[in-house]
Amino acid sequence: MAVFWSSSSSCRSKLSSLVGCFNWSAPKNGCSLRGFASAAQGSLTDKEVAVTNFARDDKGTATLAGDIFDVPIRRDIVHRVVVWQLAKRRQGTHSTKTVSEVSGTGKKPGPQKGSGRARHGTLRGPQFRGGATMHGPKPRDYEIGLQKKVRRMGLKVALSARVAEGKLRVFESVVPTSPRTKDMANFLSEMDARKVLFVDDCEKMNDSLVRATSNLHFANVLPVKGLNVYSILQHDTLVMTLGAIRFLERSLHTPISR
Repeated sequence: MAVFWSSSSSCRSKLSSLVGCFNWSAPKNGCSLRGFASAAQGSLTDKEVAVTNFARDDKGTATLAGDIFDVPIRRDIVHRVVVWQLAKRRQGTHSTKTVSEVSGTGKKPGPQKGSGRARHGTLRGPQFRGGATMHGPKPRDYEIGLQKKVRRMGLKVALSARVAEGKLRVFESVVPTSPRTKDMANFLSEMDARKVLFVDDCEKMNDSLVRATSNLHFANVLPVKGLNVYSILQHDTLVMTLGAIRFLERSLHTPISR
């Protein structure tokens, strides 16, 4: 499959840094992630994780499905999904004017021969100030095709990478003990996380959580229906509710509709 790159070098470097955060190679004894190396990773084994809350109470454990949270790390799959996401979200409404569209007279500015100057047929050409743009962008659709099973596999790989790194936390609820931004910032600093994504299974996120995180550039909230590979890559730590985990398992275990 062809790789579709943006013409912007900043977009290419950003994509490389996001996908490169997995820092994955394929050694003989298994897979290697940033800060993690284990031959058991990718064995599709169910994982036991602790369940807690903002008060740091012990709420028991939860089992994560191995076919979702312990799949082999595939950077190529993640790359394809990220390229697909970034291309799909582009508006493509850019438009420049051609010679026939730009405003101006159609009169020939001077004689064809005898003046000793260049031969111009219109003042609306690209060589004149206020003239047309040659070969400029026109409205277009940047969306590319990607199979549903590849999109689904990309999400599984991203989740498995966070589990392998120990960066997926399961909360009983994401309702904070205090809606104050200062308290949330102190709590996240104790988690040793650079950027945190809270994922809940409700349609509307909790107001206290939104208020506490809205002014923090290193914390975001997202309903589980909107969870995607690009958002996971942008955050090094995932905080998911138990309900969000179960919703995700039901969704990813549902056969793909043709």
